[in-house]
This record gives sequence, C-alpha cells and structure tokens, in this order.
Amino acid sequence: MVRIFLLFSVVSLAFFWATTGQAAKGPLFRQGGNPHNLSFSNTGVNYKATNATDPRATQVCIFCHTPHNARAQTPLWNRADSTQTFGHYTSSTLKINKDATAQSLSDYVAEPNGSSRLCLSCHDGVTALGAILHGGFDNSAIEINNSVSTVMTGVKVFNKAKVTSHHHPVSFKYTANVVARLNTLENPTHTYTLPVNSTSNARTFIKFDRDQRAQCISCHEPHQSQYLDTVNNPPLTPFWVYDGSGLATVSPTTVHDEVCTACHNFVSPNP
Repeated sequence: MVRIFLLFSVVSLAFFWATTGQAAKGPLFRQGGNPHNLSFSNTGVNYKATNATDPRATQVCIFCHTPHNARAQTPLWNRADSTQTFGHYTSSTLKINKDATAQSLSDYVAEPNGSSRLCLSCHDGVTALGAILHGGFDNSAIEINNSVSTVMTGVKVFNKAKVTSHHHPVSFKYTANVVARLNTLENPTHTYTLPVNSTSNARTFIKFDRDQRAQCISCHEPHQSQYLDTVNNPPLTPFWVYDGSGLATVSPTTVHDEVCTACHNFVSPNP
C-alpha cells in the first residue's frame, strides 16, 4: 500500500509540473544533495567534510560564512581571496573589451571582482575547499574528502584559461549608457537591453550588484538552483536563478535561453 501511495504521489507531482509549466527546484542549501553544502551530513555530492569528530564539520554555513571576524566585505565571508590571476573574457568579437568607449563606460577592469571573486575562492581549483578563516577555537582547514588540502577539480573549476576563453564576462557595469554603446557597435546582428525593459520572462530574476555590475550571481543562485536540470550532465543550468515562470513549455534549453535573452537579442546567429 505504501509503494502504491508513493508511486501515485510521484506521478501526480510529475503531472502537476507538466501541466503547470513549472520546473522542480534543486535541494535547499541545508538539504542533502546541494553541492554547495560541504557539511558532514550531506549526501550525494562530490565534496563534503569527512571527519566526524570535528565539530565544525557538521556546520552548514561555516565553509563560506561566519557571524564574527568576517572579512571586511559582505556577506560575512569566511574565506580568503583567491591568490590566482584570472583575467577577463577576451573574445575578438567582444565589443565591451575591444571598444575603448564601451570598456570605459562598463569599467571592464582586469580581474573579476565583488561577489564573483567570492565564488572563485572555491572554484579556482587551487584553494582548499575547507580553508576557512574562522571556526571558533580552531581556524585550521576543515578536512574535505579525507584531506585538508582537497581542491575542486573538473568542469566546475574556473581558472585563467576558462575565464578568458570559455566563460561569460563578469564584473562589468551594465547600465543604459553601456547598452546604448553596445547597440551602436553591434546593431542589427546583436542588440542589447536592460533586464527591466526586456520581454524575457526571466527579466525579474536577473540581479546586478549595487554597482550595477553583472556578476556570477546575476544568473546563478548559490543557495538553491531554481531549475533542477536532470537532463544534461553537467547541467546546462547549474544553480539557475530562473525557474521557468511564465513559460508554456519548460526545459533546460528554454529556461537557459530566457536568462540570456533578458539582456541579449540575438538576431544572427541565434543563441
């Protein structure tokens, strides 16, 4: 009877998502399966604390945040800045990098900054994942995967080669003046718009920082993916800010592209 009930529940839930056009979300930060939760109790993830006798290993937030003695920046950050040099995306077609006016208006500086820099303190592939600044009476690194020196590897690493050649630019100001300059340079093959004026369903989910800079968190929500992509490996939409609200059909591709078209209007080629 229990199995029948569970099967009915799963089928009903799937039918609900299909008929409403809504997508399932990823696990909350405190739940099992969220990759940003490095605590000992997490399950189904590649990296987690493994020393059950270390009381810090059972804490969920400590790997990124501390309520006391944090770095002099928000949000109560508990990690040192990455020592790596990353550079910026440098495609020959990237007008924001090649045009002096666009570069000046967007303040396209040499290195990722702000919250994107915080993300890189784990994703640089060099800094130990358990290297916290403050952990109560013990500020040493927390053991991850049986070592205090464990670093991230694989496709989730953002080193200089990946940041400069394969990834969307970050840490640039995206203002009305920047949009106007880019449209002058690229129209009609590729035009731009501010999310607030976009027709994309995802426009209200896109968020810039207080300096109007596009950062990693403009498209990614570090604490919970609002759209759980179970089709692609690695996910096309990892920790996506947008859940597909307002779309008649919800899939990894449509959810992904809605975020892109909140700022871009691809005339040729299509995204």
